[in-house]
Order: sequence, then C-alpha cells, then structure tokens
Amino acid sequence: MTKSHLITFLSHLATWGVLFLLPMTFRQVDYPLSLIPTTAVIAVFYLNFLWLTPRYYMQGRKTLVWVVNCILVTGLAALMHYWLGVGRGYVFNLAVAVMIAVSMKLGSLWQASVEARLEANAARAGAELSNLRYEMNPHFLLNTLNNIYALTAFDTRRAQEAIQQLSAMLRHMLYDNMEEEVQMEDEVKFIESYIKLMKIRLPESVKVNFDASQARNDVKIAPLILIPLVENAFKHGISPTLESFINISLKADKEQIDFCIENSNHPKRANDESGHGIGLTQVQKRLQLTYPDHYRWDYGLSADRAVYYSHLIITQKQKTD
Repeated sequence: MTKSHLITFLSHLATWGVLFLLPMTFRQVDYPLSLIPTTAVIAVFYLNFLWLTPRYYMQGRKTLVWVVNCILVTGLAALMHYWLGVGRGYVFNLAVAVMIAVSMKLGSLWQASVEARLEANAARAGAELSNLRYEMNPHFLLNTLNNIYALTAFDTRRAQEAIQQLSAMLRHMLYDNMEEEVQMEDEVKFIESYIKLMKIRLPESVKVNFDASQARNDVKIAPLILIPLVENAFKHGISPTLESFINISLKADKEQIDFCIENSNHPKRANDESGHGIGLTQVQKRLQLTYPDHYRWDYGLSADRAVYYSHLIITQKQKTD
C-alpha cells in the first residue's frame, strides 16, 4: 500500500468512525438502531465510489448513474421513514453521500491519470535523452575521423598523434557520457583535447583561444553538451585562405555556467552537406530535457555578419530532497 493509499484509507476510517460514534453522545437515542441509517449512507457512498462511478460514469453512462441513484436514494429514504421514522432530511444525507462519492472518485481518477501522464512523460524524456547521447557520439566521431583522414595524406606523424589524442577523448566519451553529470574539470580537459586535435591541421592564419581559468573544477555539468558548439565554431569559423579566429571562454561557479564562443564567419558552401546541423539540434533538445527553465542560449551573427556568436548560460538547479 502506497503512502497516498494509506492516507486515503485512514481518512475514510476516521470519517466513518466519527459518524458511528456520534449517536453515543445522545442519551435518548437507541444506539443500535441509529447505526442503520448511517450504514445505509456508507453503503450508498461506496456503491458510487467503488462501482457506479468508475464502471459507468467514467465510461460515459452518466444518465444511468443518476437514474440508479435517484431510485436508490428514494427507496432507502422511504424505507427508513416507514421503518425507523427517519425525517425527510435523510434524503439530503443520502444525496450528499452520492455527490461526495462521485466527486472524490473523479478527483482520485483524475489525479491518477495526471501521475501516470507525468511518469510516462518522464520515461519518454529519459529515453529521448539517452538516444541523444548515443546519437551525439557517432556525429562527433564522424567529424573527428574526417579530420584525421585528411591529416594522413600529408603528415603521418601528426596523424598518429591525433589518433592518440582521440583515444584519450574516447575514454571520456565511453565512461563519462553515461553519467548524468560530470566534473567541470573533466569536461574542460575534453574540450582542450578536442582543440589540440583540431589545431594540428590548422594553418597559422587561424587563431584559437580557450580560457577556462574562471571555471571551478567541482562544478558539475551534463557531459558533452558543450562540444557541439565548439565543433560548430571550427566547422563554420575557419577559412583555408583568410585570417580566422575562434575565441572560447568558460566561466562556472555554484550558481551558473557561462559558455561563450565567438568566431569569424566563414559559412560552408551550399553544396557542402556534411554534418547537416545535427549537433546543434541535439544541443537544443538536450538543453530542454536536462535543464528545462534553467538555461538561456543566444546565437547568431553580428551586425556586419563578420562574427558568429553563441552564448549559453546554464543556471545551476537546486537539489531538493
């Protein structure tokens, strides 16, 4: 028996206990006979609460429920009047019992449906979040392996170094990505490794800066939620012939995480379909599932369209018992 069921049972027991014991306070009342009208009220109540309302009222047969109750209330009232001399007020008592029973049952069924809906939504959200995590790894690996493949064509030694760097990153992805949150220190190391991997094949005209000096190591964050933004900066912010830059800053404390990227705007060609924007779509979905109502993400181009910016602020959720 759940806690809510126990509370409901005890409240019913207390209510009927008071009704059964109340006649004992009146000396001129025949106690055994006085219990018969009370028992009839209880019977009407539970007939509606346990059977008529869930079996017929909730199935759309409301007219049948009210007809049955009219016959039941009228018959019991007449029987009690001629047998025990109960006054006309007994009809009111029976009618109130019917209304309370129907209202309480409808309320409990509605609450049960709300709880079931919330549980189903939570299950779907958890499944979707797990799917997003699994989908993000292949997307990340696809981009990184393409970079290493291109590197093998002109520098074998650097390609070997890149594979070693990727191996270290994969350990983070395989083990930490299954956790709901990871230490900021581990996430910073992962981003640093990714940047080092990318810089191996960048020309000198590309300037990359990553400042995480104001990020506390003990702050926790959802794993790999920032890396797609970094990927996007490298994908769209670098030109093979023009001067380019990527500036990344990360600040984090117990109150919020502030992640900002600015990069030169060198959009890919119209016929370049690599990536399909999957990473940023995943980030949006993961933010909605992991930090609902606790994040703000602004991104776009500067007025002169020369700089692309992405600014993500995550407010730390307060844990409740």
